[in-house]
Amino acid sequence: MSQQKNWRHCKDCGLLFFGGGDSGRCAETAKPHDGTGSKNYSLHYNKPDYGQNKWKWCKKCSIIQYEPSKGHCLILGDADHTSEGSGDYSIGQKKNPEAPGTESGWHWCKKCAGLWKSQGSNRCSYGGTHVSDGSGDYALDVVDDKTDEGTEFFIVSELGDFVLDASNATTAGSAVYLWPYHGGENQRWRINSKGEIVSVKSGLVVEVKGGVTSGHGLILNPSNGSDAQKFRTHKVENLIPFLLICNIFFLFLKDGTIRT
Repeated sequence: MSQQKNWRHCKDCGLLFFGGGDSGRCAETAKPHDGTGSKNYSLHYNKPDYGQNKWKWCKKCSIIQYEPSKGHCLILGDADHTSEGSGDYSIGQKKNPEAPGTESGWHWCKKCAGLWKSQGSNRCSYGGTHVSDGSGDYALDVVDDKTDEGTEFFIVSELGDFVLDASNATTAGSAVYLWPYHGGENQRWRINSKGEIVSVKSGLVVEVKGGVTSGHGLILNPSNGSDAQKFRTHKVENLIPFLLICNIFFLFLKDGTIRT
C-alpha cells in the first residue's frame, strides 16, 4: 500500500497541509501554513478500497481537500481548489478502540472542504471558522518524526566528491561552502520538519545570503522561519559506495531556483 508522509497540522488555522514543498497559504496569517510542533502524518494514496477516497492535494493552497465538495481555495479567491498533479488520497474513519499509531479527531470542513483539527483560530478560507456538520471522525496514521530529525547527513555535490562544509560552524553569518569529505561535525547536518538544514556542530541553520535568488551564497544563522532557510529534499540513488552509507540527499531551495 502506498503512503506519503510529511503531512502537517497548521498551528494557526488547523488544516492538514503537505509540508514537503510549497506550504501554501494560511487563512489566519495570510502566510504559508506553519507546521511547528506538528506530528508527521502519513496518507494512503491510489488505494480506493481503503477508507474514503477522492481526497486531493490542492496545488495552490497545499491542503488536503475532499474534491466532490469543491470547497474554497484561499489563493484562488472564490474559485474551487485545483487538484492538478494530485494523487487520489484515502482517509479512514476512527476505529473503536482507536488503532495504534493513529490519531482521530480530524473532520471535513463543509465550507472549504479541507481536513481540520481544532488548533489556533480554526479560521476557514471561506470566512469564519471551520464547520464540521455532517463530517465523520477521521483518523490519520502518525509517523515517528524523531528518527528523521535525528538522522545526520552529509550533503554531497552532484559535480564531485565534495560535501557541504562550514569550517566556522559556531559563528552566525559564517560561510557555507563545498569542501572535500573528511567526516567532521562541521560537515554533518540534520533536516528538521520545517525544511531547515541544521548544523550538528552548532544548531545554526543554512540560509541563502540576501534571500532566495539564483547565484547567492549560503551562510549559517539562527533559525528565523524565513523561506531563505527552508529547503526540500530529493533522494538520489546509485551513488558511489562510500556516499551511499551516509544516506545522501541532494538539496534544492523551496522554490526550486537553486541547487546545492
